[in-house]
Amino acid sequence: MNQWLGNALAAMLCWGLWAFFPKLSLARISPASSVFFEACGVMLTSIVVVFLLGPGLDSDLEGSFYAILTGIFGTVGLYFFFCAVKTGPISVISALTALYPVVTVVLAVIVLHERLELRQVLGVLLAFAAAVLLSTKS
Repeated sequence: MNQWLGNALAAMLCWGLWAFFPKLSLARISPASSVFFEACGVMLTSIVVVFLLGPGLDSDLEGSFYAILTGIFGTVGLYFFFCAVKTGPISVISALTALYPVVTVVLAVIVLHERLELRQVLGVLLAFAAAVLLSTKS
C-alpha cells in the first residue's frame, strides 16, 4: 500500500470520529465549551506532533500566517458545526459539511489558477447536487 493511501485512510478514520464525538459532547455541554475543550485536545496533540514526531517549529512568517488563518477559520467553522450538531441530525450535518472541498476547489481555480478536467467539474456539480439532496426534506 502506498504511504499516502495509508495516511489518507487514517485521516478519514480520525475525521469520521472527529465529526461523531461532538454529538456526544454537545448532549452535555454548550458549543462554546465544546470548542474550548476540543482546542485543548488540539494543543496537546500539536505539542506531541511538533516536538516528538516532527522536526520542531519552522519560522517562515508567511507560512505561519497561513497556518494561523487555518486555525482561525477551522475554529470558527468548528463552532458553527457544533451549533448545528447540538440541535440537528449528525448524519446529515456531517455529510453536508464534508462537502467543504468544493470551496477549496473553487478557490484553487480562482486564486491558484489550477485547471479542472471535465470529470472534476462534474464531481463538483454532483457535490452541489448532494448538498441540495442532503439539506432538503422529502
